[in-house]
Amino acid sequence: MARVLNLIIVIMEIIAFFKEGRISKHSWKNLIFYTRISNLLTFVSSLLLVIFGQKAGIEVFRYLSVCMMVMSFLIAACILAPVTGKVKELLFSGTGLFHHLLIPVLSFISYMFAEDRASFSWVWLPIAVTMIYGSIVLYLNKLGKTEGPYPFFNIKKYGLKKSALSITAILLSVSLVSVGLGYHKPLKTNTKLIFVHGLSGWGSYDTINEFFPYWGLSGGSVIRFLNNRGYDSYAASVDPTGSAWDRACELYAQLAGTRVDYGAAHSHAAGHDRFGEDFTGRALIDDFSSSKIALIGHSFGGATIRLFSEILRNGSAEERIFTDEADLSPFFKGGNGDGLTAIVTLAAPTNGTTAYDMYEDPTFKTGSIEVPDEYEKNSGLVSKGTKPDYDSRKLYDYASYDMHIDNAIALNNKISTFEDVYYFAYPCSSTVKNGDGSFSPDPSITENIFMKGAIYMSNYTGTTKGGFVIDETWQPNDGLVNTISAGAPLGAPDVYFTEGMALKPGLWHVMPTTVGDHMYFQGGLTKRVNVKPFYLKLAEMLGSL
Repeated sequence: MARVLNLIIVIMEIIAFFKEGRISKHSWKNLIFYTRISNLLTFVSSLLLVIFGQKAGIEVFRYLSVCMMVMSFLIAACILAPVTGKVKELLFSGTGLFHHLLIPVLSFISYMFAEDRASFSWVWLPIAVTMIYGSIVLYLNKLGKTEGPYPFFNIKKYGLKKSALSITAILLSVSLVSVGLGYHKPLKTNTKLIFVHGLSGWGSYDTINEFFPYWGLSGGSVIRFLNNRGYDSYAASVDPTGSAWDRACELYAQLAGTRVDYGAAHSHAAGHDRFGEDFTGRALIDDFSSSKIALIGHSFGGATIRLFSEILRNGSAEERIFTDEADLSPFFKGGNGDGLTAIVTLAAPTNGTTAYDMYEDPTFKTGSIEVPDEYEKNSGLVSKGTKPDYDSRKLYDYASYDMHIDNAIALNNKISTFEDVYYFAYPCSSTVKNGDGSFSPDPSITENIFMKGAIYMSNYTGTTKGGFVIDETWQPNDGLVNTISAGAPLGAPDVYFTEGMALKPGLWHVMPTTVGDHMYFQGGLTKRVNVKPFYLKLAEMLGSL
């Protein structure tokens, strides 16, 4: 959304520029106007955001330009219009409509509600730039090099004392604007919330996230919502279809600000390059080694963060054996992660999902189950979106392998439940129990694209290749994950949470089942849900641990 709004701002600036219709070798003289400078800075900062996204330096540039644009609006509306009587010319027609009204208003809306905001430590910058501008123009007026361009700069007419008082009032105003736009609610906790997406997902390193955030979707960014309320929140970007191992390695590189190292042993066995993208200088968070963090994983992000915690704390024996110590990533050495406070899984296939196993069971006759044509037609979007582009990697190095029930259980056996970490599992269900005891998905809360798979899952019972029995308790589902699977890992210590219960580390708290489909915790696609209150409550709980 930020890029879209800033593209509109760029287009408006271009329109206003051509509307002005004055291009000559003396055009630079227009820079004597604060409004011209503000709009020039806005054009450049918005263009940079559209091209490069929301980088740290661009955030500061945007903050400066938006503060100056708001001041341009206030000067035009509260001083120039009343003094000159040219209300229509200054605010509602010609270039004034763009430079004094539309662009300032849109810039304010974009910065406050759609953009990542600069640190409050930059609050001095708009004040300093305005002070420098005012000092230069006053000096030029005193020397007689220019007159104005605003009444309060005209020393000959108003005198130095009156002009100085006017400038002081302007500086006080820009200080208020600067503080108002730069203010961040104080951090309510020192715990950083790290969000990890699921299969076919994306995060803050992906361009799509700026237009359509994974966490919030069309309802707006949950990450920005939490940050604006004093909860440090970040969205990782890991392989959309990769294995839990590969994704865990990518998560470590993003948090630590280093190059992705998949491990010499793993990459050799799995058949892919050892090293991946380099996040040096662009870490997701500052001071990872000393930070207190809580990991939140949706869908396959749940397996990712659990395996990440295991490697972070205990390392990898295979990598230590296979790799020379001097060449071994700190991730695989273990002994890290003292700051890991909590792990939260949302609609996660913690124990696998029958969405994969049932299609490989020769005893399950899908032809005998009626699926309406509209669901049959749209179901292909799910398989198309989640199916990986198979390359030279071994088949076990994909998410689809890890989500088979036998393989998920085998993965669980390699992951510890740490005594000093709090665990929370949030299952979802979009199925209803029928009068005859059977289950079926509720089309009013289940995305159309999930309905076919949900119908099959609601009817499936069987036995996996490894001998695990899937009975009727596995039939309730959220369209992609069985509700029972989204609880605690099988065999791990767990308790069903009730309101008011004292929270304990080293124990999985299985939260009450949320009524919603697999995309509920994202905010829904066509079945839109306002999930911001849920995440605010979750952030408050995690911050209190």
